[in-house]
Amino acid sequence: MSFSDLKKLLEQKGIEISNARLSYYANGKRKPKDKNIWIEIAKVLEVNLQDIIIDIDYFLSINQENSVKNNVKKSGNVKSSEANALSKELLSLIDKNSPSELEKVYRYCSLVSNFENLSKAIDKAGVMILVSSGENEIKKPHPAIAEKVKVNAALIKLDEFFEEKRTSKPKNSGEKDWSKFTK
Repeated sequence: MSFSDLKKLLEQKGIEISNARLSYYANGKRKPKDKNIWIEIAKVLEVNLQDIIIDIDYFLSINQENSVKNNVKKSGNVKSSEANALSKELLSLIDKNSPSELEKVYRYCSLVSNFENLSKAIDKAGVMILVSSGENEIKKPHPAIAEKVKVNAALIKLDEFFEEKRTSKPKNSGEKDWSKFTK
């Protein structure tokens, strides 16, 4: 397939790209700013992403970044716009080529989703629940409360990592400050 053919197929998906740029990517002379272009190229070519990305670290970073975005989108518990804003902010703070830093973003977003699920369970059943004990019923605190405390502790620990990234990031980098969504 020629670069012109690939360009036409990508244009059908709404991706505008030049033949020269495709040539640079194919020859490893440049990498696209938006790593999702690789995913779209793989879809258009009907191949696996690993078939067109030779650098294993770069492949893993694309895969993990895509996984983070998909998991945030799947989270129907946090408002979609807030989840996207949160993931964008966290992704802007990290080195996207670092699998461990991408994993922290995924974990943070997942914990936020879990926190919201636990809140919904408590809202639905109440703070106190009835538990059967033989022939008696005993009122006990909802077990999700203890789980929320654990999730909150994990979020606070990860917040320390992201706060360190925020303070080390140069001011006036041209990016919006999304920190209000994580506090």
